[in-house]
Amino acid sequence: MTDFEIPKWAGKAPQGLHLDVYKADQLIRKVMVDDKTCYYFGRNRDNCQVLVEHSSCSRVHCALLYHKHLNRSFLVDLGSTHGTFVGNIRLEDKKPTPVQIGTTFKLGASTRNFIIREKPKQAAGAEGDAEDVMEGSFLGVNENVDYEEITEFNTAHNRRIPAVIDMAAARPKRKRNLALRFAEEDTVINPEDVDPSVGRFRNLVSQSFIVGSEKVGIVMARVRTFL
Repeated sequence: MTDFEIPKWAGKAPQGLHLDVYKADQLIRKVMVDDKTCYYFGRNRDNCQVLVEHSSCSRVHCALLYHKHLNRSFLVDLGSTHGTFVGNIRLEDKKPTPVQIGTTFKLGASTRNFIIREKPKQAAGAEGDAEDVMEGSFLGVNENVDYEEITEFNTAHNRRIPAVIDMAAARPKRKRNLALRFAEEDTVINPEDVDPSVGRFRNLVSQSFIVGSEKVGIVMARVRTFL
């Protein structure tokens, strides 16, 4: 791990700050950089949030920070062998260099270019009034809004959100053991319970429910007649 000490002025960037990653003038990825005070770039999977696996890149190559007082990003080369470049200018080691929105930088001899971007403008109508929606639009579609850019941004934003798993719901439910047991007790029927008109006992069978700590049982009593 690098001995670089994150400065006290470093803070989280505004929501939506991200990097466009280009290779041969083709956008290949968007990387969100708005929820940490420092983002490390390099080949070390354990310590770097942005992996650059080119052979000319150091294990921990550079860092991107956001100055919470100056409200701008800073790029710091961490003593890499082949350097960090803003345009064609190589950065000095361990010296924070301010970079604005739209700045392009690259690492070593890698052909990937990183461009700092802010959150794209939402479609008109989300925060504007009806007049803003109609201006420069046709059938509600604003020609000044890059909808493809918004879609790609939302995809990158959603990709970093972890899935929430309800462990209690995922855990298999235990089945209760329902046991049917017969009591060995003798039940004495009072002669007064005999209904002469029917010729049978009114209370022939009694039922009781016993709730235990592990099992629920239904107890049916055997009936013996003592007259």
